[in-house]
Amino acid sequence: MIIILLLLVACGEETAVSPQPDDTGMANSTLFFILQEPRRQALMRYDVATDSTELLFEVPENAWLSHMAAAPDGSQVALTYAPSPGENEIQFGYSSLYLLLADGRSDPRLLIERTSEKEVFFNPTWTPDGQQIYYSHVVPLDEEGFTFSTRLERFELATGVIEVVAEDGIWPRLSPDGRSLAYIHIDQATLAAELILAESDGGNATVLVSRDQFVTLDSPFFSADGEWLYFSAVVEETSSTSWWERLLGIQVAQAHSLPSRWWRLPVAGGNPEPITTEAYVGQYGALSPDGRTL
Repeated sequence: MIIILLLLVACGEETAVSPQPDDTGMANSTLFFILQEPRRQALMRYDVATDSTELLFEVPENAWLSHMAAAPDGSQVALTYAPSPGENEIQFGYSSLYLLLADGRSDPRLLIERTSEKEVFFNPTWTPDGQQIYYSHVVPLDEEGFTFSTRLERFELATGVIEVVAEDGIWPRLSPDGRSLAYIHIDQATLAAELILAESDGGNATVLVSRDQFVTLDSPFFSADGEWLYFSAVVEETSSTSWWERLLGIQVAQAHSLPSRWWRLPVAGGNPEPITTEAYVGQYGALSPDGRTL
């Protein structure tokens, strides 16, 4: 297991987020992550202060945990999870949205049940107030022809109401004040990706990074002050991995991966600037509470 921590410094003289003299940095943080080993998956929690790791959920044999997102208070975790289809059955990764108490003793509780066998839920994320979960949802249109639609949706925990926020949207992230939404729009015909900034309900969508600037991009998130957007992007084509494989989180060999680097740009618009020089596979990012560490 490797966790990379980066101090968020710009390529110029300014820092991404001005350091604050408080105790909300990485020393008091926990990191939730999916442990992936041969023949084993597990949801883990890492305590930075004590350098200790705790098991929250051992994924049963032949089940599949594709993505997760911890609630703002850390008390529960949203999962896109496919239970075991049964002994000697093939696991295709058709997942639903679940909720797991982060007490290390609970099992996932189903939030949204699939209405079609081949639906897929992925990329969950929480609103800052912990009242809603955003996620992407693949719905088959013609199962024999393997055509589908991808919708960015949000789920209200108190009422169970589901709303469609955007078509062809993946990787949703909310701004710290919950008023803005960043996501990746995928063109279904070309699979080209672009970074979108919109209001929290999907309205007034604006393209911040157009589809012709990178081979592909994903994993956007806001700076702690909401002034910057960070994202992972591939500059050169290095892989034959399909978009479908990437969004499902399917593991691939190094020769067929997509090494990417971290970039950022102002929410107000501008040119993306790199913040790392080395490219790595499977880049997922999150900020420390003080906004100084990635």
